[in-house]
Amino acid sequence: MNKKFPINKTLLWDYDLKGRYDTEEARRLYVSRVLTCGTKSDIRQLGIDVIKQYLPNLNLPNRIRSFWEWYFDYAHI
Repeated sequence: MNKKFPINKTLLWDYDLKGRYDTEEARRLYVSRVLTCGTKSDIRQLGIDVIKQYLPNLNLPNRIRSFWEWYFDYAHI
């Protein structure tokens, strides 16, 4: 994915990415962190399309993964 999205660096407080926020690894990590610790504003900035794209490859708690899988299944009804 070449699309850049805004990153709230405070959500990555425990990772030293050395300013490399444009890698796929950093993006996956950030999307996971937004879904587990982010605010409504962080989710809005990220966007539903980005969440949908990254969801299959994220390491998430079961309850969070279940919610987003339900959301995307429901959104297509």
